[in-house]
Amino acid sequence: MKYLGPFFTILFFCTAALAAHNSDHPLSPDDWKEVMDKVVLLEDAGFMPTLLPVIMRNQDTLELSEEQLGLFRAWRRKNYTNMVNIMNEIIGKMVEFRVESLSPQITSDQLLAFQSEIQGLQRQLLKIKLSCRENILTTFTDKQWENFAFVIADDPKLASLASQVGSLDLEHIQ
Repeated sequence: MKYLGPFFTILFFCTAALAAHNSDHPLSPDDWKEVMDKVVLLEDAGFMPTLLPVIMRNQDTLELSEEQLGLFRAWRRKNYTNMVNIMNEIIGKMVEFRVESLSPQITSDQLLAFQSEIQGLQRQLLKIKLSCRENILTTFTDKQWENFAFVIADDPKLASLASQVGSLDLEHIQ
């Protein structure tokens, strides 16, 4: 397994394609843009940024192999719907938590239990995202890491994270 240092430890997180898109053919660039727009709305449900749509949208720049594309598409088919459902559930429970926290009928113990429930969902989400991260870590070449650093430099959110963590240390990616 490749070591990516703190930048990717914080940054690497993935999602997949449009939930309604369950066919085997690749998504078009417009489909990926729509996926990214929808997933960004759910981004606050997890701790890690969502990168698979960025990777797939830039598959030519990253020079992804057919094997990598197949692996990422298979991950999407297997995990995307469940991941989005969990993200939606987290968001709903976070809103519910905020409302209930203002209710005098809700005890501190109930709020602590509710928080634990939300954290359990966040852990489920992280496990799904880590399975995608593992696919990226085990298949990207050094050149793809270089190209990836170039790609995220143009993304305001990801570039902002990268600038806070520091530059990508490609020597430690092996």
